[in-house]
This record gives sequence, structure tokens and C-alpha cells, in this order.
Amino acid sequence: MERGLKKAAKKLVSTMELPADAILDLPRITMIGNTELMVENHKGIEKYTSTEVRIRITGGHMAIHGRRLIVRFIDKDDLKLEGVITNIDMGDQ
Repeated sequence: MERGLKKAAKKLVSTMELPADAILDLPRITMIGNTELMVENHKGIEKYTSTEVRIRITGGHMAIHGRRLIVRFIDKDDLKLEGVITNIDMGDQ
């Protein structure tokens, strides 16, 4: 998103109390305990092993580390990951 347009969108979100994830194309991340992670508005999987899943998101990526990680569900916008999640890193934001 162009810098000026992004700034205007952020102001609109703040002023009108709109959901930032929808307007700014940001991911919505929901975690249940340390065993389930849902990522809405993802841009695809970069890496997938039983100990690391790296997901593209707007502005960069996120890496989920753990044990016995499996992608339980994936579609165009949503991804559900299960296993023992030990760490989440957000990069290039």
C-alpha cells in the first residue's frame, strides 16, 4: 500500500473505529493455549516442517516454532495450526 494511502487508512481506522485487520490488510492471530493457532488474512506458507511453520503476512512474515506442528486447515485467507507451540516470531514488520 502506498505510504500516503497507508497513513490515511490508519487515520480512518482510528477516527471511525473500524477494524484495522480488515482495512489495513493485517493478519488476525488467535491462539488457544499453546496447542492451536489460527491466522486469518495470511499470504501463504513459506516453510513447513514439524518444528517450524513460516507464514507470509502483510509487511513480512511470522515463524511459529514448536513440536509436532501440523497444518490442520488452510484456505485462501485462513490457516489453522496445531501442535505444541513454543515461540512465535514476527519479522520484517
